[in-house]
Amino acid sequence: MTIQQHIYFVRYGLTKYPLVEDLGPYDSPLHPIHGYEQGIAIARRLASMACPPDIVYSSSLHRAVGTSQLIVHALGRTENSIRIEDGLVEWLTPSLTVEPDGSRLEPRTVEMLVDMTYTEIDRSYRSVNPIATDTCIERDDGAPYFFESEEYLLRRARVTMERIIENADGKNICIVSHTPCAQAMALYLEGATSLGESKIGPWPLGGITMFVRDADNDDGWKLEMYADTSHMPGDYKNGLKAWSLPCLTKNEGQIL
Repeated sequence: MTIQQHIYFVRYGLTKYPLVEDLGPYDSPLHPIHGYEQGIAIARRLASMACPPDIVYSSSLHRAVGTSQLIVHALGRTENSIRIEDGLVEWLTPSLTVEPDGSRLEPRTVEMLVDMTYTEIDRSYRSVNPIATDTCIERDDGAPYFFESEEYLLRRARVTMERIIENADGKNICIVSHTPCAQAMALYLEGATSLGESKIGPWPLGGITMFVRDADNDDGWKLEMYADTSHMPGDYKNGLKAWSLPCLTKNEGQIL
């Protein structure tokens, strides 16, 4: 019997506050009614999969951690079940990382998130791709840093994805992140040589993407489901509020 490994990419549901460039708020929680309802629908869909996730990785931002919390509960896990990964944080660009008071976002630490009742977080986990703390503005190591070009984001996503897979020991992975990062990681797994050949496109709220590979060979990853929203309630089932990286809207150029 062939053993397969699955990777699920998840975009969260509706947020309480809209993200407005140059205004924020950058770190909004889920909408207390609609976002929460959509998060439950996402969680139930993942729990119902033939091969549900074994490990849940999450961006440190409120909307992603809130969705991850619903997912691990649907999977029947509560302790040490969410891995906060810096490499999954929203695209670090000036227009998106501003707070309402004009200051730059500083992502919350694991300790801060646990204090916010996210007790399902694994405190022992250390990011495989932590945010860079030095002031270097020209780097190529793939560490997240303020402020990234789109080209650098693709590199950062590749490094993050490689390290997550290496540390997952063949287990099924769920990644709760943001469209720019999820698209960039999906592009890496897809293995297309150019954006024109890629099947990656706009990603609506609540969309789930699934890649599969045979664990006992090196034939690469197969895209079996992209940004599916059939589990979402109401009109969101049709795929609303989609976003896409600028490079994908142009549909040209090489993939790093």
